[in-house]
Amino acid sequence: MLAVCFAAVYLLWGSTFLGNKIALQRIPPMLLSGSRFALAGMCLLGIVLAVGRGETGSLRQWRYWRSAIIGGALLFLLANGLLSAGLARPVPTGVAALIVGSTPITLVTMDRLQTGRGMPSPRVLAGMALGLLGIMVLVSGSLGQARAPQEATAAGSRIGGSELVGAVMILGSTLFWGAGTILGRAMPQPRNPMIGSAMQMIAGGAMLLAASAVAEPWAPVTEIPAADRTWLAVAFLVVGGSLGGFSAYMWLVRHTSAAAVATYAYVNPLVAMLLGWMFLGERLDSRTALAAALILGGVVLMQTARRGHAGEHHAKAVEPEA
Repeated sequence: MLAVCFAAVYLLWGSTFLGNKIALQRIPPMLLSGSRFALAGMCLLGIVLAVGRGETGSLRQWRYWRSAIIGGALLFLLANGLLSAGLARPVPTGVAALIVGSTPITLVTMDRLQTGRGMPSPRVLAGMALGLLGIMVLVSGSLGQARAPQEATAAGSRIGGSELVGAVMILGSTLFWGAGTILGRAMPQPRNPMIGSAMQMIAGGAMLLAASAVAEPWAPVTEIPAADRTWLAVAFLVVGGSLGGFSAYMWLVRHTSAAAVATYAYVNPLVAMLLGWMFLGERLDSRTALAAALILGGVVLMQTARRGHAGEHHAKAVEPEA
């Protein structure tokens, strides 16, 4: 189960970059995110109840819905919403990738503060450093290309200010994502983790849809042809990214260490670039190969660092309530 969930988070979430790139051409960001999470949450809840493993009593417990609302607000409304708003500003893709690549540092730091276990082990620190270095190598080319046009424009200072605001928004999204992940372990959760994931996606999706209705311009999505590839991308985001990927992520949060879970932020950009090469004809070079070696080396270090001790500790720390 551990291997399956890590594979889902690595591969499915890495694939959502491609799905989002296609779907966002026709659908506003918060409307897309809210729809996919709300729909995925309802589908997951229906599946769990249909196969007889659902705890219907959990759905009537306000404390579980309160946890879902808090977690949904942090993970979806604030983290996802700030990320979308930041990417809507003139923030270079490379800068955004570097900021998002710092998520493991946020997760591990918040985990240590919550558990009071002090500094991470040298192997975890080395793994985080290698992974972040790999992200830097991966986007180093796009950083230089993105800055050149700005320096050549007379309005460069104004663009730079807007870019700074966008970068702060993206950084804020990583902080809210870390807070939602770590604080969620301490809040009351249904014994069945799939029920908890479904409730959280439904609550977060509803808040995103409400925010979209207020902040985003109306888009006639009903005019998108039925055969358009946008719907295929949306279907993948719902089934793969939300139903599969997020459920696997929440299971990992409850059953393994924060350092191990955080490795997804290093692997996802690499998977996204490989899929871009396979399906969009994007070029790969020696920089990508070097980045892949660094990222995978960092992941191996973080995944193997004190696995037994960390797994035992977190299994006790995140035991769900009855």
